[in-house]
Amino acid sequence: MDLKQLSSNRKGQLIICCIILGLVWGVLLIRYGASYLGDIPDKKKIEKARHDLEKARTELARYEEENQRHQEIRARYRALAASAWIPSIDGAVETGLRRRISDVSLALDFRLSSLSAANPVRINQQFLYADITIHGTGDLEDVIRFLAELSKIEPRLSWRQLNLTPARNQPRPAASATTANLAAQLDSLPQTRLEFRGTLRVLVYEGELTPQQLQITRQPVADEPETTEETEE
Repeated sequence: MDLKQLSSNRKGQLIICCIILGLVWGVLLIRYGASYLGDIPDKKKIEKARHDLEKARTELARYEEENQRHQEIRARYRALAASAWIPSIDGAVETGLRRRISDVSLALDFRLSSLSAANPVRINQQFLYADITIHGTGDLEDVIRFLAELSKIEPRLSWRQLNLTPARNQPRPAASATTANLAAQLDSLPQTRLEFRGTLRVLVYEGELTPQQLQITRQPVADEPETTEETEE
């Protein structure tokens, strides 16, 4: 029976379709079967996949650890910048720092013997610091009150050094106090006077982060000329 006769009836057409389908499957198997069979996992491939997975997990853990460390460094950087003097908010440190200390002195009616200029020193492209030296003499209570008010200045100032000594030429109490009049003698004792000299430092931030990004809540301070009478060392 030739092909024409075979295709003339339904049974023959079915046989021809099966032959053609077999040929197609044969071609596909020859062309793609080798690669498909090669993808079937064996024990060696499973072990390699497990090893690669463990390696990927180790790399991920190392990346997460490094990322956490970078996040902590970034948070400390932002906190340090937020605690610093920011010129766009606090004004020029060369004049603003001196003026704030002078304002505290005037508000307490506590006259300073001397108040130096603020000397900025650059640390890097983002940070610098400014030091200012103050010197004064006063009653113990007044000195303590003045130093306490300085600690309230924002941004916070830090003491690089502070020397407190009894003022020279203080009057001494009489040496004839008796038990009977001891209370009266104590009431009549002159107030203790202290002389202090110290250097205050403030950190200054001049980086790219804005006051809004640093969440600065204090209000901007306008640069104004100084009106104090303290002498400059």
